Amino acid sequence: MKLRREKAENGGVIIDDFQTPHNMPKKESWAKRHKFPLIIISSVLGVAIIVALSLLVFMPSSHEKILGADDGDDVTNPDIVYYSHLTGREVANKASETQAATCIMIENSPDARPQSGLKDAGVIYEAIAEGGITRFMAIYQESKPNFIGPVRSVRLYYAHWAKPYNCSIAHAGGASDALALIRNVANGYRDIDEFQNSSAYWRQSGRYAPHNLYTSFERLDKLNTSKGYISSIFEGFERLDADDAPAIPDKTVSNITIKMSSALYNPVYTYDAETNTYLRSHQSGGKHFDKAQDGSLKQYAPSTVVAIGVQPVSRPDSAYANYTTTGSGTAYVFQNGSVVEGKWSRPTVDDELKLLDGNGNVILLNRGQTWISAYPNNSGSVSWN
Repeated sequence: MKLRREKAENGGVIIDDFQTPHNMPKKESWAKRHKFPLIIISSVLGVAIIVALSLLVFMPSSHEKILGADDGDDVTNPDIVYYSHLTGREVANKASETQAATCIMIENSPDARPQSGLKDAGVIYEAIAEGGITRFMAIYQESKPNFIGPVRSVRLYYAHWAKPYNCSIAHAGGASDALALIRNVANGYRDIDEFQNSSAYWRQSGRYAPHNLYTSFERLDKLNTSKGYISSIFEGFERLDADDAPAIPDKTVSNITIKMSSALYNPVYTYDAETNTYLRSHQSGGKHFDKAQDGSLKQYAPSTVVAIGVQPVSRPDSAYANYTTTGSGTAYVFQNGSVVEGKWSRPTVDDELKLLDGNGNVILLNRGQTWISAYPNNSGSVSWN
């Protein structure tokens, strides 16, 4: 609030205080003679005191900032808790809620394992790229690792899933229909292909092409900023209240297998009650690890695992398939040691994915990483015990 101060001035009125001796009145007290000016002075002082007290009460202290102040919304209000729309986790301020999101295509062939940076993604979509080999689209916002890869090419259905996140899409080439879509700026995509932005990527020593293309947010942030990609607005999945303890059943769903294609690519999750997460492996054997730049390994452990059934459709100029990303289909949501069977729904590519229970109510997800596996309806399946 800004106060405009106005200076009260004598309006040029001349006061004639001359009296002749014969008509000079009796001498009056100073207070009586100046009664009217005193009233004015008292009123002005009263208003000034009220204003001063109001400023003391309502103005923020030196360590507080109020949203909507003159310095914009990129401020912190100590009375407000901000949450990421991507993960539901607490973030520092309003700016962190709306900072630019980036979707990165990451390979999952055996030669690409262990991958790097996937553990820091907020949401991961998993689907078959071709020949039964799965690929990931990892979405980042508040977490910004500096060792991510291997980066590979994009497919049309990943671009469709990316659209409502308003994210930059980091990839190395892609299928012709996907490239035609995202390279046309009129379609509303943010394309940061390695082919046109090579300085944001590098070839990692110790791996051979094409499994050695890596990137970092030190480079991607610089690239995004140069292109004006500085914020992303989306709702994200609805989350369980941060203060609510998860409802874990007495008998938990301990083991989950999602059949994507073959054992090399079928993910297996084991519920860890101590951390309330799902430890990821592959059906062919072996834990699925993330490798840090220093060589240390950490097993992937999302807070929520989602499996959605998608319909294969023909891909132009290719023997491989695309997959449906709009309409609806079967969905299984695993969290807190239990499973909810329902459906996914998405009217258009501009709409966000909704997960609904058997009664049509939105399923609230745990805060943390969500891993979504899109298995083909004609050959895939989901099982658990």
